[in-house]
Amino acid sequence: MKHLTLLFAATAAALVAPDQVTILDKQPAASNDVVQTWWDSSLSHSTKLFTSLERRITDSIRSFDASSYGFDNDDHHPHPPRRGHGGHRRGDKTKTIYELIKSNKYTTKFASLLDNDDFSDIKSLLDSNSHNKTLFVPTDKAFERIPHHGDKPPPKEFVLALLKYHISPGLHTAHDLITSHTLPSNLSLDTLGSRPQRLRISTGLLFTIRVNIISKIVYSNILAKNGVIHAIDHILVPPPSQEKIISLLPNTFSTFSLGLEKTELSIPDHKGGTLFAPTNSAFRRLGPRANAFLFSSHGLKYLKALLKYHFVVDQTLYSDAFYGESKDEKAAARERVQEGGKYWHVDLETLLEDKAIAVDVKKWKGWVSIVLNGFTRVVFQDGVASDGVVQVVGKVLIPPHEHRHGHTGEEEDDGKNIEVEELKARLERYVEREEEGGQAGDL
Repeated sequence: MKHLTLLFAATAAALVAPDQVTILDKQPAASNDVVQTWWDSSLSHSTKLFTSLERRITDSIRSFDASSYGFDNDDHHPHPPRRGHGGHRRGDKTKTIYELIKSNKYTTKFASLLDNDDFSDIKSLLDSNSHNKTLFVPTDKAFERIPHHGDKPPPKEFVLALLKYHISPGLHTAHDLITSHTLPSNLSLDTLGSRPQRLRISTGLLFTIRVNIISKIVYSNILAKNGVIHAIDHILVPPPSQEKIISLLPNTFSTFSLGLEKTELSIPDHKGGTLFAPTNSAFRRLGPRANAFLFSSHGLKYLKALLKYHFVVDQTLYSDAFYGESKDEKAAARERVQEGGKYWHVDLETLLEDKAIAVDVKKWKGWVSIVLNGFTRVVFQDGVASDGVVQVVGKVLIPPHEHRHGHTGEEEDDGKNIEVEELKARLERYVEREEEGGQAGDL
């Protein structure tokens, strides 16, 4: 149980499409309680890694702001893959994934976890030839990066969820990863409506591939007869909730967090969801007068309406996958070729009554751009959460004028230095409706 004790302190960052069937898909979805409890008990030991995580997110947003291309440049595929990248083959195609990591001197600690009787299903999966799968295996050095957190081992349910989170259905070589943004894992959470929890994939300079922002692939394309292995330098921990992610990154989201606290905005129970999270600089764009009003006692009801416009429940929109859509919406959102690229559109209903966000997603040579209401771009994509996804925006989203239908594409309509009267006019009808409805505002 030595390695189970070590795992209790693991703080590898988790911030952070049709799915293939595996034998684990037949099992019930994992409860998020054990994962959330782990995050709550481990925060005091996570300062260094969360600081590193926030620095990477900040650098990515700055990189986006400096780009003139209009596509997300948060180290996602700045160039198309080079010819032959990922072509060097390693491993042994006569052996299974389990057999390869069991015999490798650099993955002994992860292999020892699989040999525990509590995790025999995971061992069987990695030893089975029924389906191809991809394993992101932490090296023994990855375990050495775990800060000490006492001698009490974590619950086996948490370790089982963690092991599942290192496995993705299907064969994903390094070349495939370079052109990917997220991948499904074998972990399904009830807070995601029993859909697969996804892994965030990003590619940086010299084609360095990272999983969930922090974990770097240090050795790739170890081929087995039932899939492929990529060795990583940090353990992948299932992510916390959207709310916890926001609270853990104060240098980026402290204003947004303060707004949620002051308005006491409660989010209804949901199975997945999309949070369009505005940064601190996004709020500064509104100007000092607008902020002073919103965070005053007279402006809190307007702030609450404004914050509601950033939350979508039960529909989780990643840059390359969409959870929660109906059959009609699936048909409507099917990708169609347009001007040499791939484009799709969806309208997402927010917590603000009768007010949706128009979302346009366009892919081009490995790039993905997500644009809201015609002009507001997502500046950091796919922050995976246990209850959905966090899409970071550099502008506060303000409901469009009533006389405008759909999005206008007018860049000046971005809320920068907005006048208080203009802000009130845009939000007044929602504030009045909430006041008339009584508990309508307390979702």
